[in-house]
Amino acid sequence: MSRKFKVWLDSGANIHSKYETEVDLDTLGITSEDWDNMSEPEKDKAMRAIAFESSDWGYTEETESEQ
Repeated sequence: MSRKFKVWLDSGANIHSKYETEVDLDTLGITSEDWDNMSEPEKDKAMRAIAFESSDWGYTEETESEQ
């Protein structure tokens, strides 16, 4: 059985701003042994990618006529 993790991203904007999902190591393509051998920054990077995969952000450049 693969180890499961709950991953979330919450902008804090309102009660609906929290995205939450569950993933397991099989889905990530990481063995339990590899996970145990990863550093905390490596684990953070892997989970951060999951958390931000569904977030929406962007920017647009305003033209002078829009200002």
